[in-house]
Amino acid sequence: MSIPFRQIHLDFHTSEHIPEVGQAFDAEDFAGTFKRAHVDSVTLFARCHHGWTYFDSEVGQRHPSLEFDLLRAQFDALKAAGIRAPIYITGAWDELSCREHPEWRVVTEDGKFLFAGGNTGERNVVRWGLLDFSTPAMDFLEAMIREVAAKFPDADGIFVDICHQYPSCSPSALAQMERMGLDWTREADRLAHAAHVKAEFMRRTTEAAKSTRADMPVFHNHGNLTLGDRAILDFDSHLEIESLPTGGWGYDHFPIGAKYAESIGADYSGMTGKFHTLWGEFGAYKHPDALRYECGFMLAHGAKCSIGDHLHPSGRQAQTTYNVIAPAYAEVAAKEPWCEASRNVAEIAMLSVRAVNSPDLHSWDPAAVNNAAEEGCSRVLLEERLLFDVIDTQADLAPYRLVIVPDEARLPADMVARLQDYVEAGGALLLTGTSGIGADGQPQFDFGGRVEGPSPFAGDYAVFDPAIAPAFVEDPVFLYEPSQRLSRTDGESLGLVHDPYFDRTQKHFNGHMNTPYDLAPSGYHAILRKGRICQTAHPLFSIHFRNGPAVLREVLGRLVREMLGAAPKVEAELPIGGRLTLREQADPGRLVLHLLYATPQLRGQFKGSPIEIIQDLPRLRDVPVRLRETRPVARVTAVPSGVALDFSQEGGLVRFDVPEMVGHQMIGVDFAG
Repeated sequence: MSIPFRQIHLDFHTSEHIPEVGQAFDAEDFAGTFKRAHVDSVTLFARCHHGWTYFDSEVGQRHPSLEFDLLRAQFDALKAAGIRAPIYITGAWDELSCREHPEWRVVTEDGKFLFAGGNTGERNVVRWGLLDFSTPAMDFLEAMIREVAAKFPDADGIFVDICHQYPSCSPSALAQMERMGLDWTREADRLAHAAHVKAEFMRRTTEAAKSTRADMPVFHNHGNLTLGDRAILDFDSHLEIESLPTGGWGYDHFPIGAKYAESIGADYSGMTGKFHTLWGEFGAYKHPDALRYECGFMLAHGAKCSIGDHLHPSGRQAQTTYNVIAPAYAEVAAKEPWCEASRNVAEIAMLSVRAVNSPDLHSWDPAAVNNAAEEGCSRVLLEERLLFDVIDTQADLAPYRLVIVPDEARLPADMVARLQDYVEAGGALLLTGTSGIGADGQPQFDFGGRVEGPSPFAGDYAVFDPAIAPAFVEDPVFLYEPSQRLSRTDGESLGLVHDPYFDRTQKHFNGHMNTPYDLAPSGYHAILRKGRICQTAHPLFSIHFRNGPAVLREVLGRLVREMLGAAPKVEAELPIGGRLTLREQADPGRLVLHLLYATPQLRGQFKGSPIEIIQDLPRLRDVPVRLRETRPVARVTAVPSGVALDFSQEGGLVRFDVPEMVGHQMIGVDFAG
């Protein structure tokens, strides 16, 4: 069952202190609101984080102020209107169970209950309790899922949320670890136990969801994809990539998950929200142009669209929400024919650091949401408008002209061998920071130099070769993090390191910021290249992500293009905020170019992260595009408008101008015959 393009994830986390739940629900208005907003699927709630059910359950407890089967009424109304209805069930966050069954809770090694977000000790900070699936909480959840599957056999899926298994020392976990021969006092053993429990959780919840219908779609939400964990496809029929740009993720977070999901063959949707910031924010609305852009961004990355909402406890929708969603989903509906069954065209592969480094893909990983190396690399490639995939260690490397291993990947021997074979077959390899340097501190690839250990300085400087130097800088460039000392043997140097006079400390400091550079080069190299292998001394992508110097973005862009060799397959003259992807539809035989441009502004902060706001979509005119394509092109069309564009094709180069674009513009390039 393919997943739909225009989904709503309708949260309904409702406290027992809220009165008259569902009192304003009207079935006709409920379904009609979604219809008018061009919605084709709505995920409904069976049980929420507060632990209450919203249907007539024999396993769980119905919300105390709900007087009827709300889920059944919602479900029937949507089905009658031809709208799909998957059903949501919470997992590890369940306040009712935490209160009534404290023996089901996650317990830390020092005997305390663990809360989502950690035991910070902050006063007046609300955090959800956490259930441990090695306890009878697992039996309860399994029974709940089986009950929903039996009562709603025609549901369009089961969405199991908060599928985290944290390391736990609950009585059940301790007994289980003893039976398994594990020592609970050792962190490695606690993690091993958590991985075992998580694997059992995935198996049992999937079997429960499919207990009535073998083809029931199932998705387990972990908050973000665990890159490198292809086993999720044994349990998930599709993937839903949660990435709310204004909730701390930012606008460049989503492509990593989407490009990885596609590389492992998943069907997937993106999940944003209608909220100003994050889930459950009542009375807060994103600007309609922001949702138009976000939906276009999801389509450009091969994803179906899902927008998160939170239903008012009364059961009545906020009409403003669907007035905001409607224009975005009207555009998605018109664009769908050029998005169905398409594949990403990529020349570059970014090897996921998390996919390489993760010691245990099934246990809770607090670093799973963000990785500076990956996000810095992705941002550079997006800003340079280069075509790329995100891959794991099992991916086929042959289709790519360049593989990038950013900053901190600990490459195992078999992956080193695979990358070496790839280079010998004609591919190019870019390694940055400590990627490509083994545990013994020695190079894993011949880049024409030696590693003399880490620099003694917290940050140093580089003067880059003219081939990659920024256009407006001639002097040493400060790089904010420590480097590896690279000495040259027979490689080509693309940059020289200049040391500071000393590290900045209370005893030795100069001025307000970093210590000035020594005018004489240190004798070490910022970048060395030999043939098709290149190694940088600094974790350049992480530096770019954490510090954002425009100078470094230019260096990285030029370095990647230098390693790519020939000109990229597609180029478009867009401002720095412009993005592009190129996708191919085998049937009817065409390429679809996605061009995007918006100008996010920083407006306030949410949990320490700046809030990126889109509140208008600038109009761009006459955007030149160059596409390298040897197949004869029959026509170039702005879609879905159908406006034919003048083009030329000569010597394998297709040229055309996009006369106008606002936010997201697709261009269909159809082949002759």
